[in-house]
Amino acid sequence: MNSLPRILLYIVVTSTLLPSPNLHPSPDLAFPGETPDVKPLLRVLPAFRKEECDWAIRWDVCLRCVSNRYRYAQRIHFYPSGQYREHGCYSEERGFFLINEE
Repeated sequence: MNSLPRILLYIVVTSTLLPSPNLHPSPDLAFPGETPDVKPLLRVLPAFRKEECDWAIRWDVCLRCVSNRYRYAQRIHFYPSGQYREHGCYSEERGFFLINEE
């Protein structure tokens, strides 16, 4: 059996499951009028190689960070009605930054 249709189906399904980075460009727009419960949590993954990006929630962002010699990171905001995750890169010099800031 040809595996090409299975591969294409896998790509379509996984790409639709990934959160869209532009759906809510900021936590304030995602949760209008709400105040966060606590300070944002910064989670930095120890990814220095492309093989480690399979740990990341947004492996596409992780690959871009690693290719620029940064580490993949998430900043998680906690609101009463849910969480908002920002996916970006981390370095000791710059701290956390969104990948589209470059």
